[in-house]
Amino acid sequence: MIKIAVTAGPAVWEAVRRLGPTLTRLRDENPEIYKLVSDQVTRLARTRRESHGPDGLRRRIGVMRDQVAYLLASADDDGERHRAEEWRRQLDKIEASLPLLTAMSRNAAARETRHVDERIDELSAAILSAYVDEQREDNQIEP
Repeated sequence: MIKIAVTAGPAVWEAVRRLGPTLTRLRDENPEIYKLVSDQVTRLARTRRESHGPDGLRRRIGVMRDQVAYLLASADDDGERHRAEEWRRQLDKIEASLPLLTAMSRNAAARETRHVDERIDELSAAILSAYVDEQREDNQIEP
């Protein structure tokens, strides 16, 4: 999974590296859950690799929306629910800003695309970490 995480972005790679012991336990104790997490990392990597322009960024946001939907559905308390709702709002704001990229000059659009890409990378790492923790918690696997 580490090799795949590298292509998902620096923040995702760091999250996977930090979650290494948890992921190893998931792989050993619950391969089904490990596969779910691995599939999410693969989707993040694939959409980032294929991410060009607003449509590519939208696809990356779509992967994260799936994870946030899971987090909302499995939230055990108001704190978890609030955090997932905040991520959903942030994703909505980013997605709403994407049409502006086509109205910008080429250089300005390139700068803004890099900025949006970095923001998506940061959010994807945070959301992925919460997704792994929630999967572990929902399947009653000790940390």
